[in-house]
Amino acid sequence: MQRDFRDILSEFDKLRAGQESELSKGDGFRRASLRLQEIMAIFKGTQQQSPFLSGQDVTLLIERLNTLTMPV
Repeated sequence: MQRDFRDILSEFDKLRAGQESELSKGDGFRRASLRLQEIMAIFKGTQQQSPFLSGQDVTLLIERLNTLTMPV
């Protein structure tokens, strides 16, 4: 989960900086959004906190992705 989150965040940062990113492709954007939703579902379904990643971080990245215009 942490690696997926870190990779999506890195691609998001590239996109925001105007660099080439997998998120600029519609399919990559959709896969990243779906994976973040899956990670949130895992957080909600467990009582244990991750020492490496918080649900708040995931929620923030989901919100940031939602502010972007989805590529076609």
